[in-house]
Formats: sequence, structure tokens, C-alpha cells
Amino acid sequence: MFNILIIDENADEDSRYRHLLSEDLFRSTVKRHFNEAAILLKANVFDVCLYVVRESTKNALNEIVLIREANPAGSLAVVVKECPTVWEETALTKGADFIFRDPLTPSHFQSVLSKLAKFNEPISTIISSVQSPSSSVIIEPSLSASALETLRDLSRILGYSLDYKLFTQQFVLKLREIIKVNKIAIFLQLPPYITTNFPADLHRMPCISSIGIPLDVQDCFELSRNVGLGKHFTDSIQIVQKAQLSESDLNPKIQREFEILGCQTAIPINDREKTIGVALIGDRVAGPSLRDEELQLLFLLMEELGIAIKNCWLHYELSANNQLFSDVLSSMSNGNMVVSPNLTILHTNRAMIEFIKGNSPSSNSLEFADLPSKLATPIYEVVEKGSTSEPFFFSGGENNENIFRVSIIPFRNENKKLPQSAMVVMENFTQIEAAKTFEVESSKAKLIALIAKRFAHEIRNSLVPLTTHQQLLDQEYANEDFRKSLKNALETETGRIQRFTEQMLFLAQPEIIITDEVNVQELLKEAFEAASKQFPQSAKLNIQTELDQPIIQCHRSSLSYALQEIFINALQANLDEPEIEVSINQNQNGTIAIEFSDNGVGFTTETAERATEPFFTTRNTGVGLGLTIAQKIIEEHHHGQIDIGPRNRERHYDVSILLPQIKD
Repeated sequence: MFNILIIDENADEDSRYRHLLSEDLFRSTVKRHFNEAAILLKANVFDVCLYVVRESTKNALNEIVLIREANPAGSLAVVVKECPTVWEETALTKGADFIFRDPLTPSHFQSVLSKLAKFNEPISTIISSVQSPSSSVIIEPSLSASALETLRDLSRILGYSLDYKLFTQQFVLKLREIIKVNKIAIFLQLPPYITTNFPADLHRMPCISSIGIPLDVQDCFELSRNVGLGKHFTDSIQIVQKAQLSESDLNPKIQREFEILGCQTAIPINDREKTIGVALIGDRVAGPSLRDEELQLLFLLMEELGIAIKNCWLHYELSANNQLFSDVLSSMSNGNMVVSPNLTILHTNRAMIEFIKGNSPSSNSLEFADLPSKLATPIYEVVEKGSTSEPFFFSGGENNENIFRVSIIPFRNENKKLPQSAMVVMENFTQIEAAKTFEVESSKAKLIALIAKRFAHEIRNSLVPLTTHQQLLDQEYANEDFRKSLKNALETETGRIQRFTEQMLFLAQPEIIITDEVNVQELLKEAFEAASKQFPQSAKLNIQTELDQPIIQCHRSSLSYALQEIFINALQANLDEPEIEVSINQNQNGTIAIEFSDNGVGFTTETAERATEPFFTTRNTGVGLGLTIAQKIIEEHHHGQIDIGPRNRERHYDVSILLPQIKD
């Protein structure tokens, strides 16, 4: 149980930091000011003092000095929401042992305070008690000189524990010292991480360590898994002794290997799964040959050697993979960061440090407290609470001039326990967002220019006959034919200008409210009559339907205008003798199907695909918005469907409309 003193000026007999501490591990006392806590600090009755900085960081430095003077031997932690790096460094020089930054996590908070409390424990509580000389129990040393020598030799081997070749060499030296033989040679397969790209070398077993074997023999001779001792131990893990086998029983290749090396015994080196090498041992310098009990111990000893070598390989491979992972992340232009379950940053690349700290960071490391709250908060939610975080954008940099896209990827545990690790990927979208904004603005400008060009062209065409008549008005007004021509020009051209204006209004019209109940047949006749007024020739409309009263709900004026545009497009297909056929049917799903066909050539495949495209037209007049507006009114405002296509055997119409919400 650790005693914590909390100095928090905004706490009335309590502090929110008290609730972050486990009651089983910490006993906390809260004081509002240094003056209230001075006596307790001088008495040194607390393991850690926690000072909470609220507003003025300048005055806080003075408080830190006072606390440290009152309790020079105790541990002091400081909590601050925001502070410059210079202030933090000054606080540490003034006497603070650790500085927390909000937001705090209970696990990290308690872990640091526990360590600070342990640093402040008296020496008597750290060092285990020893019997005094007056005690009745006398402790005598239990280690003999030989045991101490063994520990000394073991320490030499452990010094090379991550280099399997040097480790094996030390092992061979110690083994020769114990069993007193004239020769020892260790043959080992190549490590897996070396042979990954060279599968043909897997059978090789070069000599990595020896005593009593000439260097030229060691350099030019190796065992193989395909023949001799290498093949024998690959197939069967059993010690081979040359003296116990007759020449007829001994494989010629094995016999040749014994002769070259001058050894008498071969022992497999295995990792309890498979053989990874062979140890060859010569005769003893003096005395009898190795007994069976000694050979059995050597077999087990070689097994321990094999396990140690395998662990060295695994460590190296793991280290290499980790280095590869670090190199890949470090070389990426995107920011990458791995956060552990206790909110410790395990890895971060240079790009992430620059994104957080700027182009010239003061250090090459990053801590969780360095992260801005708008980034730290969602990471905390994912790590501590298992929340799902969709990719999001946030602004950073000195003046928030940079835009970053952040993805938080959790490394979920198999048992789905929380907290969990997570990787944070940060992409700099500043240029992309700027390009998108530029594209949007550029597209708007191009669209406005195109609309202005089309409308200026059409209005100018409409003004040509009007200005012509205006110039002849004084001279020809008495002529009856001139007056009829003037009247016709006024009706036709003002109608065209009125149509352009209505097209723009409907194109910009927001959502409408559907409240009218209309007979489809009557609406078609009304729209056809309005459309045919723009053409001097007499047009014909034939409507076929088996429905008595095809009633739909719609917005009458807008749907009538959409039908007018369809009729105008059909009437333009044959200006000499325009004739339009319309059929009205009811589908099984309750929708009204209206099919239009004219006596023109119809749509081609290309024109049908582009018919509703804004400003697309095959004629010299018009702006190409008629069918575009018709589609908008039918599909967006009435939740219907318009279909335009070329005629064929199965399709006898040019345009079809489906309208829902039919009523009996």
C-alpha cells in the first residue's frame, strides 16, 4: 500500500485524480495548497507527492521549488494539461521526477506512481534482512570453489548467447576441459534465415567450431544430409561409435568421415524435433574410453546445445523481421505509430514525428502525451474501450495549415480482452484537399461558362428576327403581311426565351411536395397542347389505353413541364408531319407505364446513352437541357423512372416513363 499526497487547488476535500487510483494499492490524501501540505511534506510520511497544475504554469514552478525544499528526499510527480517543452524541462530541473499530461489513463497513471513510490522506499525495506551475528542460526557458505568456477564459466558462455558460433566455441572449450578428449568438431546446418533464398543449400552441414582439427580440413570439409553421418542422424537419432562397429557394418562414407577427422564417436545435435547438427569426438587424452553413462549425458548435453542454437536463430530471425518491419515503416511517407495497451508508443517513424512535432522536431521520439487531444482521444477509445474508429480528418501544424487523414487499426487479441494494441496511420492530405478544392472551383467556373455560352447563343438567335423586324417597323408597319410576321416572331422567339428561363428554374428547383391527384390521360393532352404551340405545323397525338381512370399523385405543374419536354423532343423528330403515339398501361407492381413513339428516325445507341446528358443536342438550336430536366423531375421529384433507347423488334417505343403511387 502506497501513500499519495495530492495537492490540487480546485479540489474541495476531493480530487478527480484520486478516483484514478486503485484503493487496494494507494491511500490518498488531498490538500488544496502547499501551505496546507507543508507539515506533511516535511514529515516525509508520503511515498509520492502529486502536484496538479491548473492555470499559471509560471507560478507552478515556484510551487515545485517549495515542495522540493520541504521534502527533498521524496518523489514528486506533476500533472499539467498543456505546457511548452521549455517549461517541462525547467520543471524537471526544479525538482519534478515525472510530468503527466492530460488525458490520463488509470493503468499508465498507477504504473508510474508505483515506480516512483518504490524509488522512495527505505533501503531496509528493499534489502532482505540478514541474521545478526548474535543470532543462534549461523549461515555458512554453501557454494564450493568448483561450483563458483562453474558459474564463472557459465557467465562466459552467456556472454555469447546471441551469437551461436561464439556460443558453440565456448561450449566446445568447456566440454574438452571436462571430458579431456583430443578432438571435438561441431557440424551444423545453415540457419533458416540464411537458406531462405537458397533451398539447394539445406543439405549442407559445415563445421562451425572445432578443437584439434586442422584448419585446412575444417575449411574444405563438411557433412551432408544426403550421405554419411548427416543422412544417418537425419533418419535415426542414435549415437555412432566407430570402435563398436565392424567394417562390414560401418557405412563406407561414415568410416571415411571418421578417418578424415580422426574421431571415434558421433553424437547428434537435435532441438527435440529434428537433427540440426553432428558432434564428433576423438579419444581421451589419457584413461579409458567414454562409458555409456557419459555418452548418455553427452547426448542430453548436445540436445541442450541444439535448443540453445535454435533459440539463437529464432531470436535473430525475430530481430531481423522486427528490423525489416521498422525499416519499412520508417521509409514510408505516411506517418505510422504503434500504441501498446498501456498507451506506450512502441514504434513511430520519422514522418509521424514530423507530422506531430513539425519539420524540425526537438527529439526523435514520441510519447502519448505529445499527441494533440483530437488525436489522442480516439486512440484512447480504440485501445481502452475497443471502440470502432472510422478514418477521419484533422488539421495540424503551427497554424493548422495541414490536413491529415487518420486511420486507427486495432490489433485485436484472440480472447478479445481489453485494452488492446493499435496501429495509427496518418496520411498528409493537404495537397490532395487543395487539389480537390481547386477542381471543384474550376468545374464550377467551367459549368458557369458553358451555361452562359449556350444561353447567350440561344438568346442571340432569338433576338435576330426580333431586331430585324424592329429595324423595318417604321417602314413596313402599314403592311399587313409584315404585322403578321412580326406577331409570329414575337410569339415564337419570346416563347423560346421563356422556355430557356423555365428550364433553368426547374434545373435549380429543390425538392417539391407531391399533393395533386391527376388523370394521366388528361395531363398528357395538356402537355401536348402546350408543346405543339411552339411548332407551326399541325401535330397529331394518339393515346391508347385500357385504363378507365389512370390516376396518379404528382406535382402537376412540374410533371406537365417534363411531359412537354418529351413531346417537344418527339415533335422535332419530324417537323413536316409530326405524329406521336402514346400508350398507357398499368404494371403488376402498381406503377403506370407511359410509352412514347414518334414518326421520326428514332434514337441511335449513342444518342440514347447521351440523351439526358446536360447540354447534349444534335440540333443547331436549343441548349440540350430538355430531357435532362425531364429526367430530374420524373426520377428525383416523383421517384419514377425514364428509359430512352433505340427501337428494335422487342422495343417499339423511343421513351418510356414509370410513375408510382397510383390510386384507384
